[in-house]
Amino acid sequence: MTRTRPTQQGMALIEALIASAVLGIGLAGATQLTLQTLHTASESRQHTVAQHLAQEAMDCLHARTALCPTQERLEVQGLLYDRQSRRTPRGNGLVGSSVDDLQVTVEWTASGTRPAAGQDKPDKNRIEWHSSVSALPGWVGVSLP
Repeated sequence: MTRTRPTQQGMALIEALIASAVLGIGLAGATQLTLQTLHTASESRQHTVAQHLAQEAMDCLHARTALCPTQERLEVQGLLYDRQSRRTPRGNGLVGSSVDDLQVTVEWTASGTRPAAGQDKPDKNRIEWHSSVSALPGWVGVSLP
């Protein structure tokens, strides 16, 4: 008596297809994670550049130099940044006002962004810094011992 084994034709092919599908889903997930990480790193770099530009303008305003530009467009690492700085005397410009308000705004359009539905241009990123500085020198009102 001879026994014949039941044949399993095609099972190896089905196993290979399932394994390929699982591998493909895993690779797609890893690719999406990598792309999101690169996008986040790019946004972080752009925000850091904007922070440095704002700090530079604020330092210029604090130094009270007449060379501080009020508005300028700068290109850093292939991206355009619009920087505005303003010094406003507190007290509606009254004589004797001893405090100036400082404001610095930096705007940029993130690279790789698309306009939202119904818009012509993509949204701009923006940071604003506010500070104040005394218009009187620090030594005024100090008495000698």
